[in-house]
Amino acid sequence: MAANSNITTLRRVLTQLKPLVPCETKAYKNTRGRWPNFGGDTITVWNDFSLDNLNESYGHILDLQVAEQRLAVPQPDQMLAAIEIAKSDDVLHLLKWSDEVLWPTLNFAREHLNIQNGVFLRHNVSTPDKSTITRLNGGPSRVTVDHFIALDEYPVSNLVVGIGKPSSKFHGRELADHPGDVSQELMWPLRQLANLCKTAKTRYGYILTDEDLVACCFSQHTSDKMKVALMPIPWSRHGENQLTTDLALWWLSMLAMSGPQHRAIVREAEMVRINEWEIRYAGDERGWVRRHRYSNFEGPADSPPPPVCRPPSPGNVAANAAAFAAQVGINADPLFSLNPMADGNFDGFDIEAYLNPAAAGNPMAANLGDFNFVDLADLDAAATGRGSANSHAAWGFNG
Repeated sequence: MAANSNITTLRRVLTQLKPLVPCETKAYKNTRGRWPNFGGDTITVWNDFSLDNLNESYGHILDLQVAEQRLAVPQPDQMLAAIEIAKSDDVLHLLKWSDEVLWPTLNFAREHLNIQNGVFLRHNVSTPDKSTITRLNGGPSRVTVDHFIALDEYPVSNLVVGIGKPSSKFHGRELADHPGDVSQELMWPLRQLANLCKTAKTRYGYILTDEDLVACCFSQHTSDKMKVALMPIPWSRHGENQLTTDLALWWLSMLAMSGPQHRAIVREAEMVRINEWEIRYAGDERGWVRRHRYSNFEGPADSPPPPVCRPPSPGNVAANAAAFAAQVGINADPLFSLNPMADGNFDGFDIEAYLNPAAAGNPMAANLGDFNFVDLADLDAAATGRGSANSHAAWGFNG
């Protein structure tokens, strides 16, 4: 950010150039536990987690001009310039930076968008010297986490949880490129994060290294297994036309804050995709609009197309009757029935009988006189005679 500027934006704050942090540690072994496991078919790249989708749904708040003092954050070259990863816990300095940037930008966004106003936003980061050990908000006392963001509510509303690892222990890009062909050692941090998210009851988590922030979205795969969509974001990315690590963490938090149903861990088929919009009519003045399912941002939309009317299928009386009923909404009226009574009588109006009254055993076949109906299988052939000298015969009109 320019030091003398009085105006800034959330995007500018969240896309600053950060110094590269050297990793000197050779530590390789990861913490292990009885945590959810993953196979290659349960790890996918989270392609929806892209800058284009972010800009469409939250760009209006990211680019809003704000007085700089409202978004005061440390300068990256002051807070991060002297940092190096000499031991595993040193990576927590990077999580501390992310938390410092996140705090004012999240609070401004939720206040402006009127999201969870009046509810305190809790957050905490463990420190490298162990003077602060963060325990999961609302979780068992023995469960620790490197970083969490939560709403101070009852019941507990955890939004995002995160862990830090040096790049000597975890490579997010390798996992994304070869999900089914990586060592179990590389899998342990992902399994650890999955366990934390499951305990915290939130689908959103991240792993931060000196190389990447790996954004994760967990879902329930089977009764005892989980699935994850992940996207590595390079630490070195910067600039207002990039999806940076700080911007990615802000987005995860906003998605989680949009509603309990949008952070619960459920099956993938039950989840609303983060680029999903709904079309609705907003009145005569605004007409048709589309609204984002998470941010509730609205924009103009074309009116939806009219329902498609399909020609009847020759010879298929039951299907034609059902299609007719669906198109005219007849099923909603209790006066109409598609199923005649077993004794040959019918209660209400029977569409199959109407469409084929000459059928054997049909109660409408009596007293038809000279008005004869052909079978529906012959309608296509009969239709070719419409308007011709043979049309009356084709349609069964005699005399």
